Parts: sequence; C-alpha cells; structure tokens
Amino acid sequence: MIEWPKYNGKLIGTVLRSSSWETTPGIIADKTRSGKFKVRINHVNIPDEFSVVMHMTLPEYLVLMNWWKNVCRKGFYTFAYPKIDDNTKVMAEYQFAPDTKPKIQNTSGDNLEIAMNWMEAT
Repeated sequence: MIEWPKYNGKLIGTVLRSSSWETTPGIIADKTRSGKFKVRINHVNIPDEFSVVMHMTLPEYLVLMNWWKNVCRKGFYTFAYPKIDDNTKVMAEYQFAPDTKPKIQNTSGDNLEIAMNWMEAT
C-alpha cells in the first residue's frame, strides 16, 4: 500500500458531493416456479465501489498525474485515503477499479474535476 500524493504537506484533492458509492448484497436470489425467491449466500467479501469526483488545482493535478504514472503505476498499487463514506479521517485502503480511467474536466482556469472509480482493497 502506498500513500495518496501530497502537495504542500496536504493530501491533494477535495472529494465533492457528487461522489457516490454502492454496496453489493451478499446474496443470490433465484425465482422459483411458484414466484417465490430462494435466497442463498453469495460472496460476502465483494468490495464496495466508489465513484469519486475530486476538485483539484492545476499544480495538484500535475502531482497526481506524476504519482499515477510513476508511483501507483497507473492503478497497480493500493493506496491509503481517508474513508470516503465517513468523516472521521480514519484511513482506509483503496484500489482503482480494474476498468477505471480517470476523467479530467477543466471547470475554469486552473480548477479541475477528476472523476475516478475506486474499490475497497481486498
């Protein structure tokens, strides 16, 4: 696990309210001929997925892209970041979703929004 990049001693990026996440149920339900559902356990350790949108300045973005290419190796390593679904600043371990491609949008001047998909590290 590696650290999330920092700029001027502070974690880069601010998670925006447009971020969202979903949790996967740990069951499989099959419909029987009578219309009822037969429920059985599935994989209970399926990681939750997070659609994260961050605000960054241009200098922070440049640090992130350097970290993405040279440290994280374009999503290969897991990383530590404060829990997305909590405000206690407790660190959690995340990884980029296998098919994620960070999407960058220039909102104004040197203000950027970066959207990416994370998963809880397993």
